[in-house]
Formats: sequence, structure tokens, C-alpha cells
Amino acid sequence: MTLLTVERLTVALRDDLDHPLVRDLDLEVAPGEVVGLVGESGSGKTLSSLAIAGLLPPEMLVTADRLEVAGNPRSGPRRPGAVDVAMIFQNPRAALNPTMRVGRQVARAVRANRGGGRQAAHDEAVRLLGRVGIPGAAKVAKAYPHQLSGGMCQRVVIAMALACTPRLLIADEPTTGLDVTVQAQIFDLLQELVADTGCGVLFITHDLAAVAELCDRVEVLYGGQRMESAPKVELFERPRHPYTTHLLESVELDVDPWADDPGVDLTLPGCRFAHRCPAVHDRCTAVPPAYPVATGHRSACFLCEEERVDTA
Repeated sequence: MTLLTVERLTVALRDDLDHPLVRDLDLEVAPGEVVGLVGESGSGKTLSSLAIAGLLPPEMLVTADRLEVAGNPRSGPRRPGAVDVAMIFQNPRAALNPTMRVGRQVARAVRANRGGGRQAAHDEAVRLLGRVGIPGAAKVAKAYPHQLSGGMCQRVVIAMALACTPRLLIADEPTTGLDVTVQAQIFDLLQELVADTGCGVLFITHDLAAVAELCDRVEVLYGGQRMESAPKVELFERPRHPYTTHLLESVELDVDPWADDPGVDLTLPGCRFAHRCPAVHDRCTAVPPAYPVATGHRSACFLCEEERVDTA
């Protein structure tokens, strides 16, 4: 069973449809699965997630052959109580209202998505704050965001997401700016939530160490195109796309992988990594298909054409 199904998702500015920011992206997330969406700045990972969540502004045109969560098309106005996607943003302080106590903010999310009275919503907000590992939840509920640490604010944001009882949770670099200990706690919390609720998680990051810690599968993006898709262990041990290999080698050598990056070129007609790829050739002016190279492993590179396998 697939929880999230995305086929040929394309995102473009309405005044520049010839150069889409995300091009023909396919994604799947199963219930209880954590899928890492990996890529550098400008790769389209956050843009893709906002399109899935329906949060892009009107000047962006979003098209897809198929975009469903739990079998329900992601189109049209959302019905009250019908939340299927919730999002955790990388800057929790920016996601919280600085003039409102955090308990009230969580309670508002509860009432907006489940209905009920104020006291019941407050009680549920305190329960959710405790559920995400905040000690003394009743007392913390009375605090303002500026009175809490970054890690505590991120837990509040996660509690607000849980108030929606989502089927799919999108986490957009949720540990950015947090120290290593707090990062580990947030990872543990996300894993607990997946185990307890059976929700799927789309985890957006540029940190391969975080992917190794948390994810089951990995989708690698560059320039709004999917370069490679594979189970985590398979990707780390047997990368098949030159870009993925470049990322992994950069981590091993402890160097900045984008120190000499000329930048994403959205005008390239074919593979958008071609201007940086050491193996570029004439065929790269066309968009390569995602060749299956092993079970659950696909690489969008013409170099993989001869090693494609029948995974049916």
C-alpha cells in the first residue's frame, strides 16, 4: 500500500513555464516509512514538499499526472477535519506566533481540525505537548515562544502537526540550528511517532548523516530533477548516479561539495547535472529515464542503461 503517490510533478512560475523549477518528479511514501528527500539549495526539495502540501502561492503553477495521499487526490479545497498532510518547518520560531502562548497555539490547531470546546482543546494541547517529550507540559503551555529553547519550540511545532492527525508528515530540515544532542532527540521523537501512529514521513535534508540515522529510503534531487532513488543502505553502498557518488565522496573527504558549484542551470534541456558531471556525453542533452538497476533502486543516468534489470 502506498500512502503518498506523486507522478510527474512539475512546478513552474506562471511567467516562465519553459523553465520549470521542478520537472516530472515521481515520489512514493508508504505508511510507517521515512523517505529522505536529499539535495542542495535550489534542488527543489522544499518546493516539491510545498506543492504536495498545497502551500505554494498563486504565481506558481503545479501540475501532476497523479498526486494522492491515502488514495485521495490533493486538489480542491480541504474539508474541515480532513487533514491528510502536516508540515514541520525548519525554523520553529518563525512558525510560531510570538504574541501567543504555545498552549493556545496548539489548542487552536486542535479546534481547527477536530472541533470541540476550548477546555477540551486546551486539555488535548497539554496532552500533545507531553506526547512530544516536553516535561511539565501544563506549565510550558503557558509560555511564549521566546521563553523556550529552539528544541522546545520545535517540539511545540510537532505537537501542532500532530493535532491535525495527519497521514503524511513533511519535515523540512527540522533540526537545522539545533545542537547534536537535541537533533538526536528530535530524530528519536519522529521515529516514535511513526511507530505509534503509522504515519509516513517525507524528511527533507541536505545532511546525509541525518538520512543514515532516520530514513528507510532516499530520493536524491538536483535542479528539480530526481537523480536517484533507492533504499538507504543500497544507496550508500552502491550509488549509481554521478551526482550521488559526488555527494557521498564529499562527505568522506570532509570537503564542501559545492565550493566550486557553478549553480543550477534551469535552461538545460536534458539532465540538469550535465554541466557539472565528469561523465557527461552527447546523450545528456536529453532527459534520461529512471533506469531500474536493482529492486527498488532507480538511477536517471544514461550510464545505467546497459545495467538496467527487470524488477517486476
